[in-house]
Amino acid sequence: MPTVPDPAPMTSWRGQPMTHEVAESLFIGWKEMGSQMPKGGATKPYSWLVAAGKNPAYDYFPCQHQLYSYGKGKGQMWYEPVFKAITLDGHEVWRRRRYRVRRGTTPGTFYYSVLDNGVTSNEYWRILDCAEDLTYCLFYYAGAAATAGLSYSGAVLGTADGSWPEAYTDRIHGALHTAGIEPWELSSVDNSQCVGAPL
Repeated sequence: MPTVPDPAPMTSWRGQPMTHEVAESLFIGWKEMGSQMPKGGATKPYSWLVAAGKNPAYDYFPCQHQLYSYGKGKGQMWYEPVFKAITLDGHEVWRRRRYRVRRGTTPGTFYYSVLDNGVTSNEYWRILDCAEDLTYCLFYYAGAAATAGLSYSGAVLGTADGSWPEAYTDRIHGALHTAGIEPWELSSVDNSQCVGAPL
């Protein structure tokens, strides 16, 4: 998988050093009550709704809901993106993937693996930035599908409601630059017709 750029994950959140447990709670996001939830916040049926992404083969699917849950073992999680795919004849259909997630060495880093159409892909994710009030989290990933000879990288911006958090634009742009990504490289995700998502 691509090794450059190699942005560092965020090292603190809400004034405290980043830990594996805190990082995992940021993935859980809005889906479950926990210490990560802002005061008075209400849970949602998803962890994050992707507002924008960089990789056209991965990040642009409409209504991309990110669902994270804790696994049975320590340091294990599951990631299930639920999104709309456009068929060759122009129809929209809901799709779902299931990734196994385990902690990386450094808090805020994670290894993902998924089996998709007989091809195993492995990815290395980092939490680049996350607002203290959970308005957004910015994730960077690099991955490879070895048997298919493919490697890729990208970034996704998850927010509470799938819209761009205007008040945090400068901060998000700064985090993107640490990954060598220019703001114009991101494309917005269409979240206009997400009713009925099979979450």
